[in-house]
Amino acid sequence: MLLKIRIYHIAIFLMLAGLVSCSAGKVAHDESSGIVAQIVPENPENLSSELNLLSKTVQKLEVIAFYRTYVFSVRNTIELDKINDSVLNVLSITSQVSNQSVSGTATVIYYDQNIVGMLTCAHVVDFPDTIVLAYNQGEGPLKAISIKVRQQNYVNGLPFGEDVEVVASDRKLDIALLKKQLIDTKDFIPVLNYLPAKKNDLDWGTPVYVMGFPLGKLMVTRGLVSKPSGSSGRFLTDALYNRGISGSPVITFQSGNPPETKWAGIASSAAAQKIYYLKPGKNSTEFVDMEEPYAGELYLDRKKMVNYGVTYNITSQAVLNFLKKNRDKIVAAGFDPELFFK
Repeated sequence: MLLKIRIYHIAIFLMLAGLVSCSAGKVAHDESSGIVAQIVPENPENLSSELNLLSKTVQKLEVIAFYRTYVFSVRNTIELDKINDSVLNVLSITSQVSNQSVSGTATVIYYDQNIVGMLTCAHVVDFPDTIVLAYNQGEGPLKAISIKVRQQNYVNGLPFGEDVEVVASDRKLDIALLKKQLIDTKDFIPVLNYLPAKKNDLDWGTPVYVMGFPLGKLMVTRGLVSKPSGSSGRFLTDALYNRGISGSPVITFQSGNPPETKWAGIASSAAAQKIYYLKPGKNSTEFVDMEEPYAGELYLDRKKMVNYGVTYNITSQAVLNFLKKNRDKIVAAGFDPELFFK
């Protein structure tokens, strides 16, 4: 069954996944239910120790989706609602398997009874089931259909277990909950367990820290909050984001008596714009004399340019609402909803 159909008005299949898109803690150990690690704020002046503990709760996430693409003649009269396996196999002139991949960050927010729960962004794990291409810039006959045959989600750094699965996802909010069932392990699994920040905890100029895997490297970055209010479930910062940081935890250190660390939300994406440009054809020679007029074939292409310093984040309250909304799915997957951020 074709669950999702997206029509692209280009002749080349491209997938761009998303926008590019201070206290020392202590670990709680529960002998009755196995190893359950929780970060508990204790000394807000020890920033390095706090960030070191935070780094134990983030994991590198890699997602790869495999597609089988069927290509059709320009003279075909195939109707989308009539497509089935027989049509694809009989009427296509060729087919091939390709893959698309993306990387991000998964934040461990749950561990109980060998079940690991992780937060990330929906755009990292949400690949379309079906992609449709048409001739004549999308206005002509069907050119190709790419159908997802499988998707694999890898989380590096966790003990051996079953495949990582997507329990719940919301593309609009850009939130996804992942699950990995470990197999009879006694390994130590740290869990991010800060108190979620409330609306009035984030104000203009509030400093925040982000820990994740931009470009596949575990790094921390710092930013200041802008536009903290509103009902969109998002806030802006000037932190520098690169591809791979989506899903990273955002924390803030609150003054008070006693001071405490709070979880502000997760990193989502950086602002970006599409740039269209002309480039030589594939058969052109590699060397081009820059002082002479170019007389070969030209093709239109595009790429995304990241606007560094304008970054979007999802509030912790939006995540909590997401977990509440998807409670039935969460329970069905074996989670105890009462153990999130407690």
